[in-house]
Amino acid sequence: MAQDDLLPLYEQVRRKLLSEMEAGRLAEGSFLPPEFELCATYGVSRITLRRAVGELCAEGLLVRQQGRGTYVAPRKVQQTISLSGFADVAQGSGHKAGHRVLSRDDHIDAPDIAARLAADRLVRFLRLLEINDRPITLETLFLDPRRFAAVLEPVAVGKSFFGALREAYGIEPAGAERSIDVGFARASEAEVLGVSTTEPVYRIEKWILDAQGEPLALSQTVTPCHLVTLTVKT
Repeated sequence: MAQDDLLPLYEQVRRKLLSEMEAGRLAEGSFLPPEFELCATYGVSRITLRRAVGELCAEGLLVRQQGRGTYVAPRKVQQTISLSGFADVAQGSGHKAGHRVLSRDDHIDAPDIAARLAADRLVRFLRLLEINDRPITLETLFLDPRRFAAVLEPVAVGKSFFGALREAYGIEPAGAERSIDVGFARASEAEVLGVSTTEPVYRIEKWILDAQGEPLALSQTVTPCHLVTLTVKT
């Protein structure tokens, strides 16, 4: 009797599914076959299959998407939380970074943010941050258009904010205040990121600071947890 035969049925199925994923027969982003087909393939009940699939979902290897099924999660990106910007971190890890601008609003009513930035008015960019052309993070970026007029067009056409700030003003962000939370994707966020509203996401609010500790901009990001492993660099 093989050692695996001594394991519970659901664990045997979990290992077989895992083997299929590791061999590439179940590719990243592909949906699992229908339940009845998998039950027939592995000779198990739906209850057993669902437990095996549930275990892989809990491990972040599979993702359930309401109304569509369960798919193989892409391999996680290692993302470092540091003073560097998104593009700098991605490129430093050998990846290609992209900033897809979804919208720009030059008339934002956010008095608390404006007060913190000492701004008369604000510009807000909604951007989809990508690594190797894969959507990773939805970002809302708030800027003072008077103070940083020279970065507006570069950011609007998909350039890095940190890179534009460096090139236009010679400013290098010196610090950040962050709050990190975990919640679920809102409907509008889920649609853009291609996940379900039951998908756990990291929510990070980051005030980008200059050398005097004064805020330069505010970045609010939403990142599906199954796509990224966050590493803190001190």
